[in-house]
Amino acid sequence: MKAILTRTCCLLTVVLFLFSIRLPAQLPTKKFLYGRVINDFTKEAVPFASIFWKKAGFGITSDSSGQFKLRVSQLNHDTLVVSFVGFEPTYKAYIPQQKDSAWMDLVMAEVKSGGTVEVKSKFNKGLRWWKQIVAHKKQNNPYTFEQFSCELYSKTELDINNINKRYFTDKKLLKPFAFLLDNIDSVSDQRPFLPVYMTETLSDYYASSNPQKTREEIRAAKTDGMKNESVLQFLGGMSQKISVYDNSSVLFGKEFISPISDWGDKYYHYKGADTQVIGGTKYFHLLFSPKQEGENTFSGDCWIHSENWGILKINLTISPTANINFVNRLSLVQEFSLQENKEWMFAKDKFVMDFAPLGKENLSFIAKKTNSYKQIRINDPLIGIKLQQNHQRNEVIVADNAREQDKKFWSVQRHEALSENEKKIYQMMDTIKTIPAFISYTKAITFIFDGHKKLGVVEIGPWYKWISGNQKERIRVRFDLGTTDQFSKHLRLHGYLAYGFKDHTFKGRFDATYKLPGDKGITLFASYTDDLDNGRVRYNDEDITTDNLFSQLIRRPGIPQKFLGVQEFKLSVTKEWPSKLSVQTFFTRSNFESYTPLPHKKILFKRSFQHEIANAEIGIKLRYAPGERTFSRHRKDTKIKGSLPIVELRAAFSSDGLWGSEYAYERVGMHISQDVRIPRWGKLSYRIYGGKIFTKEALPFMLMEIHPGNEIYYYNRQSFNLMNRFEYISDRYAGVHIEHNIEKKFLNILPFMRKSNIRQFWNCKAVWGDMSTGGRILNHIEYASEYKLRSLRGGIYTEIGTGFENIFKILRIDFVWRHAPLRKLPGNVNPGAFKSTTQDFGIFGSVRFQL
Repeated sequence: MKAILTRTCCLLTVVLFLFSIRLPAQLPTKKFLYGRVINDFTKEAVPFASIFWKKAGFGITSDSSGQFKLRVSQLNHDTLVVSFVGFEPTYKAYIPQQKDSAWMDLVMAEVKSGGTVEVKSKFNKGLRWWKQIVAHKKQNNPYTFEQFSCELYSKTELDINNINKRYFTDKKLLKPFAFLLDNIDSVSDQRPFLPVYMTETLSDYYASSNPQKTREEIRAAKTDGMKNESVLQFLGGMSQKISVYDNSSVLFGKEFISPISDWGDKYYHYKGADTQVIGGTKYFHLLFSPKQEGENTFSGDCWIHSENWGILKINLTISPTANINFVNRLSLVQEFSLQENKEWMFAKDKFVMDFAPLGKENLSFIAKKTNSYKQIRINDPLIGIKLQQNHQRNEVIVADNAREQDKKFWSVQRHEALSENEKKIYQMMDTIKTIPAFISYTKAITFIFDGHKKLGVVEIGPWYKWISGNQKERIRVRFDLGTTDQFSKHLRLHGYLAYGFKDHTFKGRFDATYKLPGDKGITLFASYTDDLDNGRVRYNDEDITTDNLFSQLIRRPGIPQKFLGVQEFKLSVTKEWPSKLSVQTFFTRSNFESYTPLPHKKILFKRSFQHEIANAEIGIKLRYAPGERTFSRHRKDTKIKGSLPIVELRAAFSSDGLWGSEYAYERVGMHISQDVRIPRWGKLSYRIYGGKIFTKEALPFMLMEIHPGNEIYYYNRQSFNLMNRFEYISDRYAGVHIEHNIEKKFLNILPFMRKSNIRQFWNCKAVWGDMSTGGRILNHIEYASEYKLRSLRGGIYTEIGTGFENIFKILRIDFVWRHAPLRKLPGNVNPGAFKSTTQDFGIFGSVRFQL
């Protein structure tokens, strides 16, 4: 029995041994490569990309989320090839591993050339698909819903791109920031980037189409990183809602034609690619590219529902020759979801921009903004109730406790989890803000560009006004001192002292601004000034004055500089409502002095016992600016105009004897301005104004409308650039300023200009004015003197101009022609004695930083 058992065991051992030898040959172990195809710029998945082994010759297609599962090549060395229309092919060498599976991210770069989609067949199915999209736009466009609401999750990230790691080790100024190398993205070895800014918001969003209204109630907000105000305002341009269903959209002030616009076939080539089944539904894949270089268009693709012709997802990348300054790349991805009622609604937007102020291959910034939409409701009665609470058409309300939410709240409420790079931002910025070098560099950069330097509770500057020169003072020095928000968040005190070395006279100013706490919108202002007018236009306290370091370098020759001496006390109270309606009441008490070549003040006296030109004025100004956005800073508020007209009305009066006033009159004035987009024809800006002074007596020219002139080569939009200062005076007037920026509409006709960023414009400025006979006599209008004050005498002064801007991305050149009304001189007067020192044609330059 033992012998039988022994032989049996030996036999089983031999069988198992032989089986183990043959098993690998009979049942080979299959190894798989898992991964995802990613757009290098947007970090979005690339669906339905082709992935195959170059030598083995087999492959697969990524799914709708960009993921794939591919059997590993049996060869010891093989190359993985990834291709998709609109992208450069990606080649990835692969060496088999011992593991049964591995994960790999395959990063694809978009095609940089502006090549067009070739359509070789006589029948273009892509063009037919485009026509069907246009025909069904009304039923598929989510913005056509009467009302809708959703929960909106918004995320913004700012990264520094093209970082050279050696800078942090070789450059002394950057060595304190060497720890940032640990946070540089480890995936993009070829184009490493450093995430530096991050913000998240969770809000309830309400919208209606007729009338057009939006309301966003931010429930939670989380911000960290660089909080530079100018950067945040720049990123705010990405907050605008963009719909690909519209014929055109405005990106950073420039109009871009949508590939599914009603006239898209005039701007795009279309090609129907393949058909895919996504989630059990058939979709068409449409490709599009620009027909012509230099147009503001996109290239990209979209997936179209085969039954209702709605868009599931669209990828837009601006044309390489599109006319946006400093923007290397810009992509927009929009996804839509089909609701139960068969209506399309927003699902996700992603906006990615590469901002390269130093050139395409140098250090740049990548800004990313993602919006995700959930809990969508259509035509819910609650939406209308919420929108009725708006004070203006578009309104954003931030909850008081929005910034108090903890990490647990965000981990639950985020629509999508943060990536590893996004998590690093919150960790990194807690460290960088404590580094002394970071604080010092920030202050230095702020001082250079802002002009002011903070010293605790006070600040000095602007530095460019510390020294200047003019014909009256020769050398002028000035020193400003103001309080900061560390002194008070509501009260700001400011003053300056100036001294002229030729007239040996001190000048100065002191002002105080107080904003009432809370959301009352009430501002109190008081100032006292004893100085030269320095080129300031009446009623414009923010006008650029001539007492700066650069003004004398660009003066037009042969024109004497003219000054008024002004002693002025001003008091005002301003109330602004959330609707952007504001009312300002003001009181001013002024005393004027005139200097050669202007008429001496003594010849302007109306009474023999008069000793000064003193005047007191009480008035009111109403301003309505719907759609205007205001960025409040401690020093001043910056206003960003909307698309609706801004209306200003002003009325004031003076009474003889009021606070020592020598004059009695009433004045009224009106001002309307607006920026209007003309579809496919650029932007039109206009300003209409007029006014009249009612008086029974003659007034000195200081109290009348002094039409603004310009005596330097730097172009001034608010002035007449070939008119001298104090050249024309009126007591009743009406004018219009129009400027039409046609961008590259005509320049693109020239093939060699299509890749240029130069833009073209034309403008016209005209003013009608007149003056009473008594006013002309008192002010010695058009009578012999070294400098002649004039009246338009019911004529029209006109300046017509054209030119080019965006030269080297910052320069603007204006060519201006002047037409002035002929003067009506007595027959016995030699006209040559009154020849104008002005020119009928001039060339002006200016610096305009724009996108």
